[in-house]
Amino acid sequence: MDTLEDLGRHIEVAEDLQSVVRTMKAISAVGIRRHEAAERAIRHYLETVEMGLQVVLREGPPGALIPEAGGIEEVGVVLIGSEIGLCGGFNERLVSFALDRLTQGGIGVGARRLLMIGSRAEASWAAAGGEPSAHLQEAPATVEALAGTVDDVLTRLDLWREEGVSHLVLFHQHMGGHGTSAPTEVRLLPIDPDWLAALRAHRWPSRRLPVCAGPVGTVTSNLVRQVLFARVFAAILQSRAAEHAERLTAMQAAERSIGDKIDELRKTHQLLRQEVITAELLDIIGGYEAASQRPEEDGAAEA
Repeated sequence: MDTLEDLGRHIEVAEDLQSVVRTMKAISAVGIRRHEAAERAIRHYLETVEMGLQVVLREGPPGALIPEAGGIEEVGVVLIGSEIGLCGGFNERLVSFALDRLTQGGIGVGARRLLMIGSRAEASWAAAGGEPSAHLQEAPATVEALAGTVDDVLTRLDLWREEGVSHLVLFHQHMGGHGTSAPTEVRLLPIDPDWLAALRAHRWPSRRLPVCAGPVGTVTSNLVRQVLFARVFAAILQSRAAEHAERLTAMQAAERSIGDKIDELRKTHQLLRQEVITAELLDIIGGYEAASQRPEEDGAAEA
């Protein structure tokens, strides 16, 4: 049975843990807001790039942007997970969703190249029976570090494209309802022809129609890379916001659990303290009674 000192230490440790949980809650709440603000900014950037593509499409047919008919030989897969834990089943659900989608599409182990972002996601992928990732990229810890991560990812995708990989797909989590996340799939390449057709038919916002300055092929290639940059950037931002949301939910549950445990420990501490005080009072009373009876016994012995 724990002593008063033991219970006091347990309460102190639980209160320290509760303070850590509250700090993590605050960090996650701030992280959600920062990543949401950054996502709005990258959305505006993507709209600007799309306007540039609209100009290029007005110059002529999409050409290389439209995928050619034929089978898929190899697919580049990008999966965005987390670098740290304490976010529930964030990585496990994403990995399960990605494997199911790849299986449904007939994309087996030998027909895909894998780029994993986040060591926790790689561990979940291996646990689910997936092949070891050919490339592992550390997930960015801050919004400021995200641009470097995206550049590294695009460099890898450029190498794949040079080696003949024309189909690129990305899996990530985005924020769902009630503090949960939902996995989603984004096709990076080839670009959706329906999306290109809608973009080409979109009404220009002013009466002055711009023209393409420079070779159409070069401008198109640069714009496509910027579209990839913006989409990968937005996907990582959404994934990070969803990760923070999952961690915030987990920390809220942990805070309630710790609070209940602290209340239980305090009640036990109070009951044990009362028992100790009662025992001490009984000892004092017993000692007093023994001391009061001793003179009478001494007098009877002398008589």
